[in-house]
Amino acid sequence: MTLRARACAVAGAAIVDHKTRQTRIEPTEVICVGEALWDLYAPEGIPLERAKLLRRVPGGGAVNTAMALARLGVPSGVCAALGDDALGRGLRDEVAAAGVDVGRLALGAARTGLMLVAIARGEARFAGYRQGELEARELAAAMPARWQTRVVHFTGIAPVRGAIGAIARAAAGARREGCAVSIDVNARPRMWPRAGRAAAPAGAGAGTGDGVRGCFRLFAQADLVKCSTGDLEVLGTTARALRERLRPEATLVVTDGARATLVLGPEGERAVAPRPVRPLDPTGAGDAFCAGMLASLAWEARARWADPALMLRAVARGHDVARAWVRRKRG
Repeated sequence: MTLRARACAVAGAAIVDHKTRQTRIEPTEVICVGEALWDLYAPEGIPLERAKLLRRVPGGGAVNTAMALARLGVPSGVCAALGDDALGRGLRDEVAAAGVDVGRLALGAARTGLMLVAIARGEARFAGYRQGELEARELAAAMPARWQTRVVHFTGIAPVRGAIGAIARAAAGARREGCAVSIDVNARPRMWPRAGRAAAPAGAGAGTGDGVRGCFRLFAQADLVKCSTGDLEVLGTTARALRERLRPEATLVVTDGARATLVLGPEGERAVAPRPVRPLDPTGAGDAFCAGMLASLAWEARARWADPALMLRAVARGHDVARAWVRRKRG
């Protein structure tokens, strides 16, 4: 059996009906939409400038979250755009072999993204080789007509004109299907060139470009939005201003590194403090946090996501999963 065949057998991702010659997608609980790329790790303690060998590991927000969910026993899939090249096909097969549904991965014109990573004393340095606008447009074109899942999780969606609107419409379509919609802002400052850098308490996006304002249309579809304090700075807004632009029943979760996480829901604000941890590799910690939350929420009805007690438990589990994630070496 070939690697590709073994991958599909493990993931149950794309199954061909030999009578109709049509490919059907096996149902999953959570579809993660966004980035899929290779993380290329330098040996620990070696700066990128001096690294002669690099180890490749599947990466990107959507892939990290989906793979963490699969390890937590939640059937997950990825919707993303890869290059139609050896790196793209290899990444697809490796993600599938990890038990993730890859039936919604599209091989398009963009080259497969690369992120170089160097870890020293538990801190990471990154150097990305990406085609931001082309990746965003290929991702928008990969949106399915129907999601056939319980939760659609968007992560690291770049605010590219002509793409962010299509992705927001896809999120609205997911809601019409009855799916819960989760968003991890996961801002990439170099891929968000028009975003404001200073917080604007009253503006919630004032001073940003049209593409970034389009992100707020996506956020308006969400039942759950997770962001970091750094994401808020890139968006040019504050936690309370962003919460006011969400659906009344939605919850905003704001992480701040090792500090307490702020949970702003329909019944007010709460803070949940994570347990201290000494990280070995912080890469993808926010994605693992999202996976932990979604593992607690995936089988709950969408209306239950407004329950503050449920959301606080989900945040606590997110902390636990992220804590375990950063204590292991990926590279």
